[in-house]
Amino acid sequence: MGNTITLPQTIFKKLEKISAGTRHTPQSFIKQAIADRIEHEEWKLEQIDAGLAELKAGKGISHDEFWAKIGTVKNARKKAA
Repeated sequence: MGNTITLPQTIFKKLEKISAGTRHTPQSFIKQAIADRIEHEEWKLEQIDAGLAELKAGKGISHDEFWAKIGTVKNARKKAA
């Protein structure tokens, strides 16, 4: 499967410079970067779906409760320091 992408010349030059000092090609860096980004985006979407499912199940807290908890954490950190 041979797909083509176009990169700005400045990015490709950086890839060439970085890969020159390694055993990796610019293409291998690109493939890994894309794979890493896709994995992250999949994880993020799973987390969003899990959070939405919790809210739908009534496990969420109100906006005010959230900020009250954040304030409690901040105050505890100040006291510990």
